Amino acid sequence: MSSRIPENIAILIDTSRSMRRTDYEPTRLESVKHALKSLIKERLEVDNSSSFAIIQFSDTAEKIIEFSNIFSVLEESLDSLEYNGTTSLGEALALAIKMEITELRKVGAKNPKILIVSDGNNLGDEKDLVKMAKIAAGLGIEIDVFRLGETSNINVLKRLTDITGGTYFYINTIESLQEAVRKVAYSNIKSFGKKTQTPLENPAFARKIAAPLLNLQDMTKDQEERIKQIRGEADYKKCSICFKELDPITGGSFFLTGRYCPNCQAPFHIHCLSEWADSQKDKVFNKAAVVRCPHCFYLLKIPSEVSQVKRLKILATSKTSLNSGITPKEFAATRHVVSELGEGALYKSCPVCNFIFEPDQHVIMCNNPECETLYHEECFEKLENSLCKICSAKLNLQ
Repeated sequence: MSSRIPENIAILIDTSRSMRRTDYEPTRLESVKHALKSLIKERLEVDNSSSFAIIQFSDTAEKIIEFSNIFSVLEESLDSLEYNGTTSLGEALALAIKMEITELRKVGAKNPKILIVSDGNNLGDEKDLVKMAKIAAGLGIEIDVFRLGETSNINVLKRLTDITGGTYFYINTIESLQEAVRKVAYSNIKSFGKKTQTPLENPAFARKIAAPLLNLQDMTKDQEERIKQIRGEADYKKCSICFKELDPITGGSFFLTGRYCPNCQAPFHIHCLSEWADSQKDKVFNKAAVVRCPHCFYLLKIPSEVSQVKRLKILATSKTSLNSGITPKEFAATRHVVSELGEGALYKSCPVCNFIFEPDQHVIMCNNPECETLYHEECFEKLENSLCKICSAKLNLQ
């Protein structure tokens, strides 16, 4: 059984002077425009949930249109492309990745993909391009390439597809361009069977892409005026969860602990937002210290200082229980290689020495499902009575 998975495809189009060449009639760029119109039209006919953004790159990278599934608007954007200067692919990739991250933060995010269309001339620093490709790969963004014109011994475009798991199309005729268009247009069919993890089910990924909250001083005048318009001038500095100006946890003013959602500008105390996150009981998001905005559902990053306070409270509560004579719970502790535990483990640190872990290191994990703290082997031996430093459970090494 299979179905079509909607995608956000950022199309990066080379509009440098070399795209004037006439080996594809009437020119390389005009042939590309026609082909991309066919690609977009065919994809939207079979899946109108997919969206396309268009970025042109020559001397600089320029966003022509945000993600859209309106064919007439996309067609007009393609028609507006003009030749100009040399290529700046690295800048275009950075812009595309930023746009894809913005979309990934939204509810019902579509699979991200980048399509580069270029003749491969003067693409810039290969190290920068490889760095961008590795960032894209870390975010689950595949890079496909339509490579026009003659090939060369150094093919950085092929390397970008290899790094991200995308597809490289070498195009040397109009017919091969049309074939590449058909393959990409119908490429979003996925088979259902074994459940695969979505990116947001990984706490490290969720933390990586979540948007930071805005401070009051980060707000532009236009944003402030908009909030005053919507909420009334008297309460635009009041938390939209507790409806108070003073922080109910710290007693501080909104200026100190108030933040705004960068998407809808809703105001929150950072502690109120953290309590809201706890009430949602989302294990992955709680572990990642992220939450969706209660108003627009944009993915937000809970400030690290709040997460640290919560962690210290848990520790203090555990120690109080021990001092009162309560027998600690017991859990197994198991040995692992960090790389076997997924990318999220590489973002953690040992609570004994506070150093992060290397991919090939052997570690010991607390098997309390509410904790799962990792220790270096030598640090685990330093635990008093084999009690976990975070949850204070008695750990029995397997």
